Amino acid sequence: MTVLFLKELRSNWRSFRYPAFLLILLFFAILDPLMLKYMNEIISYFATGMEIIMPDPTPEAAFLSYLSDVSQIGIMVLIFMAMGMVAREKENGVTGWLLSKPIGRWQYLAAKLLALYSVIIIGLIACSALAYLYTMSLLGQAALNGSILATICLLVFTIYIATITFTFSTLLKTPLLAGGPTLLLFFLSGIINMLITNSDAANFYPNTLLSLMKPLLESTATAADLTWPMAVTTILILLMILLAGYRFSKMEI
Repeated sequence: MTVLFLKELRSNWRSFRYPAFLLILLFFAILDPLMLKYMNEIISYFATGMEIIMPDPTPEAAFLSYLSDVSQIGIMVLIFMAMGMVAREKENGVTGWLLSKPIGRWQYLAAKLLALYSVIIIGLIACSALAYLYTMSLLGQAALNGSILATICLLVFTIYIATITFTFSTLLKTPLLAGGPTLLLFFLSGIINMLITNSDAANFYPNTLLSLMKPLLESTATAADLTWPMAVTTILILLMILLAGYRFSKMEI
């Protein structure tokens, strides 16, 4: 398992998949606080002859800008990164070659998931900490407790989307077939979230984790508000892992 895990890390690092995702996180961690800090100056430079008054930037707004960009562009990069994790190797015969050795199918999938989750967790925690500290140096300190909870929301939702991508990559034959449905679900889930935001159903919907990031930063929501969406999202992640493992164990490679 350790050998498979290290192989997965090395191959994805050499192919620039993991670095691409981490660089996107780093990009927004540095750019968003800086952009918000100097937004008025930027607008006044380009809007010659026009008077546009923007509200003074706040630390919470800067950190939320980082989280929001990662929850959209960062997750789309993640989908493209993860859509071929299993499908690509099935397509080019690497999976069959590996499984011809004394390697179990669950071990094969577990090593890939562990590598994927490790990169997401380490990358998001490190870049979120950087964004928080950089925001503090430019605009002041955002609410620490709210920032941590909002980051946890983004982390769990990102793992949720990564697991969907991984499941499709396991079940389907090619990376494109895996990435397409995941992107479609990602966009549709956002639309559904807007429709159910004010209903009781939102308490049991994974995208509510993203909707709660702003209230958490503004201290208008608490950790208790995360209970149901976090529990439902975690259950869905576990069910998808079990589905991927079960189907892969019965699959002809």
